[in-house]
Amino acid sequence: MAAWKSSNPTDAEFTAALMPPEELERRADLVFRLLDGGAWAGPDPYDGLTSPLAVLAVHPLLRQALLQTVKRSPVDLRRHLAIRPLRTATACGLGATACGRLAASPLWRGRARELGRWTAARQLRGRHAGLWSYEFDVQTRWGYYPSSMPNIVATAFCADGCLDSGTLDADSAERLAAALLDHLYTGTHFAYTPASGTLIHNANLMGAALATRLAFLDSMPRPLASRLLDAARSAVSATVAGQRPDGAWPYGTSANLGWVDGFHTGYVLLRLDTAARGLGLEQNRVIDAGVRYYLEHLFDGPVPRYYADERPGRRGRTCGDPNNDATAVRMASWAEERGYVSPGFADRVLAAVGPFLPEHSREPAGHAALTGPPVRRSPRWSLAPFLDALTAFRLARSAG
Repeated sequence: MAAWKSSNPTDAEFTAALMPPEELERRADLVFRLLDGGAWAGPDPYDGLTSPLAVLAVHPLLRQALLQTVKRSPVDLRRHLAIRPLRTATACGLGATACGRLAASPLWRGRARELGRWTAARQLRGRHAGLWSYEFDVQTRWGYYPSSMPNIVATAFCADGCLDSGTLDADSAERLAAALLDHLYTGTHFAYTPASGTLIHNANLMGAALATRLAFLDSMPRPLASRLLDAARSAVSATVAGQRPDGAWPYGTSANLGWVDGFHTGYVLLRLDTAARGLGLEQNRVIDAGVRYYLEHLFDGPVPRYYADERPGRRGRTCGDPNNDATAVRMASWAEERGYVSPGFADRVLAAVGPFLPEHSREPAGHAALTGPPVRRSPRWSLAPFLDALTAFRLARSAG
């Protein structure tokens, strides 16, 4: 596919020189130290149901109202609602993956191992042994799942982090593989939770990519590996069939899940690429069409859009959701590696979202500081995704 170039004339204001790998690593180190200084704990956009008031929210609408009120309030309500900072396995798993990319350095290798060990210890026991869950209950527009119920997103990020850091032993990997098939595979695709069979494309491909990876572990029994590969092929086919003619994927297949957003589209493309390569499937046309849509409809020049073709609105040319911003940097780096965009595009995306990244304070201690709403301090939703994006960008820039 030919390199994509934006026609937006305002891109020039974000143009920056190619950032050296050392500077990208310095920024990654700053984000890591900010996370580590807070013990990887902090607010989360979806932590509203950890409030003691949640026991009164017995109806789905009440649960969603409480969760969304905490999430969207311009004033941080967490202290008033007795919501404590959370350390999540998902953030630590993603952090282990991020640090593992730089494992040639003993410092980063040690960081990856520490995070991986902590994440591995959080594997569920009992009925869903081997999988991972969130540390909070969640009520969405499509369903409810408590903290005791595993979900594919937490499982994928945690499992990858443990595998990337070498902290998942053979028995744990086998339990994970069996549980993935027994509790999250529907027979055609991977579900978000055991309680919902809805096809949600990013979740499905997270399952497919993880199943493929597990199948090729030397320790995986061959019959189980064969089942994993069959499930992964079926899951990839399900999402490939769900691509729209314009190249986009809706969030899910239900009537109320038809929106298209940036970070979920990024997840779909990254995991589809990973799964297809592992399975030896030819999906270049599908990926090309998806990337073309992503770049043309989910960016305003180098500024990430949350929803497809979203207008800047009253805020002007500003970035919004931190997970979406971080995923955009990750995707821009990935797109450069594969020749979808001209060199320097990822630098311009990073420059666009840069004002929201932590910086050294002016205090004598020079510690990392963050400004903005609580969501910007969220380990799971903001800081760990940025750490992931910066280390991936650093590795790609070094290779380039």
